[in-house]
Amino acid sequence: MKSRNILLVVASVIVLLLGFSGCKTDGFSKDEVELITSDEANSAMRLYTIKEKSDSLLLRQEARNIRIKHIGSETLEHLKSRMFATMTDTLNPGVGIAAPQVGIGVKMIWAQRFDKPDEPFEVFYNPVITEYSDSINSGDEGCLSVPGYRGKVDRSQNITLVYLDSLGDKKTESISGFTAVILQHEVDHVNGILYYDRIHNGFDALTIAEE
Repeated sequence: MKSRNILLVVASVIVLLLGFSGCKTDGFSKDEVELITSDEANSAMRLYTIKEKSDSLLLRQEARNIRIKHIGSETLEHLKSRMFATMTDTLNPGVGIAAPQVGIGVKMIWAQRFDKPDEPFEVFYNPVITEYSDSINSGDEGCLSVPGYRGKVDRSQNITLVYLDSLGDKKTESISGFTAVILQHEVDHVNGILYYDRIHNGFDALTIAEE
C-alpha cells in the first residue's frame, strides 16, 4: 500500500510539473502564444482599446519584465514583428506602441527615434525612465488605444532611459525632444497608465481628434 501511495504521489508531481512547463513558452502564457502566432509575422494585430471593457482591464495592468534568456526567442521575435506591423499599418499608423496595446502583458515597446538620422523605429525591452528633467512642455497627444481623441499632456523634455536592447544588452540613454515624449507615453503603457491620466480632469478633458 505504501509503495502504491508513493507511486501516486510521484505521478502527481510529474503531471504538475508538466502542467507548469506547458503554461509558458518563451515567457508567454498559452493564450498569449496563441494570440501572437495566430497570423504571419508581417500581419497587424488587433489593437486593444478603451472601448472594450476587457481590453481596458488589460491596458490598466502593469506588464511583467521580459527575461534576458527569452530575448531573441522565436515567439518574442514574432511578437516584435507583428507589433511593428501594427504600429506602421497605413490604416492606423503611429509613432510608438506597447505590448499591452495588442493584448500581451510584457514590458516591450517600439518607438520612432526622431532624434536620430533617418528617424528609425527601435524596440526596447523592460524600459524604465530613471530621470525626468524639470523642463516641461505641454503638447497634443493621441493614442491608438484611445481612438478618436486628443489631449494636451505635460511631459519632461529630457529623460534618462534604461532598457535592454534587441541583443539583451543593458543600455542607458539620455533622450530629448519629441522622442522623449513618445517614450514617456509608451513606458506609461507598460505600467498601466494612459495618457489622459496625466491630464487634469482626465478623459473629460480630451477633445475629438480631427480627421
